[in-house]
Amino acid sequence: MGSRPTPPKGCTNGNFVAEWFGHRVWPTVDQSRAACIDQGSRLCPFLTAATEQRTLCVKRASGWKEPYGVCTISSDSNGPRQDWIACPNRTLDQHFTLLASAVHAAYGISEDQQILLLPLTVLHRPDQRKRIVNAFRTRNRVFLFSSQKLGGEIDLPETDASPGAAVDVSVIEVSEVDKEGKPARFGDHLFYEIQTADFHGSPLHAAELLRNSCPACSAAKGYHKDLNARVEICGTGVEGPNKANIFKRTIYQMIFKIELSRSPECAGFAIVLPVPVWESWLRHLGRPQLIEDDQRWLSLPSPAETKETSGERSGATVYVFDIDRDSRESPNLLNIVQ
Repeated sequence: MGSRPTPPKGCTNGNFVAEWFGHRVWPTVDQSRAACIDQGSRLCPFLTAATEQRTLCVKRASGWKEPYGVCTISSDSNGPRQDWIACPNRTLDQHFTLLASAVHAAYGISEDQQILLLPLTVLHRPDQRKRIVNAFRTRNRVFLFSSQKLGGEIDLPETDASPGAAVDVSVIEVSEVDKEGKPARFGDHLFYEIQTADFHGSPLHAAELLRNSCPACSAAKGYHKDLNARVEICGTGVEGPNKANIFKRTIYQMIFKIELSRSPECAGFAIVLPVPVWESWLRHLGRPQLIEDDQRWLSLPSPAETKETSGERSGATVYVFDIDRDSRESPNLLNIVQ
């Protein structure tokens, strides 16, 4: 863990836990009813929204009897202050902003057409299968997804010529269902990757102070006011992102899955990058000048030996997103910015 002491009151330099159990605790404190419920009950609001069932946070630490709940860390590592995503479940906001956008684009579905997105883990429930039946009746397309805590990552076995790999999120279209709403036939699949941040240290010092300020299942209503008076505890022991490692541990996997997405049975490959990660990547990529088309899609310049852009040669898309800190919803929604 990091050795940074609790910053002095009013400090705005360095690194701070920004969201705890889905809700902002630095530099302002979200005092909404949703924040009280999720933080007091140690719930993950993102998994809860995805499954429509109360679901505990999955972030665990050795020796802790309860999850520690750190979703994002605010850091000035790139210069300006930015939110770095510490947990992949943070990208599943309550409207599936990123995943739904990637599905619409990869499968060629217009943005105004509704789709139904469900995790694999809810298929055993009659109410969710009824939603699938209703979606087919109204001619809305249906997609299932699987991730580490929602059905498991899909493993790609190694071969003599390629390494094994796991896919963060796998999406597949349901093309036919039986009368009970059970999938009977499937269409193309989509590879979907989430880039979170690695950090030089652990946020557990700050998480422990937050936990002590809001004991689990506590009925006390004043903890947000108390936290607001000493919000600097969110920076205790918190270290910054390991930017070089973030790039190195992802770029090969990204290239590998771009190649796999060329299969005719694959709708494409999408990776979602928080703004600070994308900006740190640009230095590693030589800060390329991206070309914008009339629909505001950006592409890498054409290689000298071809007349095609990289985007035309593969179904691979990078989505750069940020947390909408002005959102009136709690947790804050996500915005695609590039």
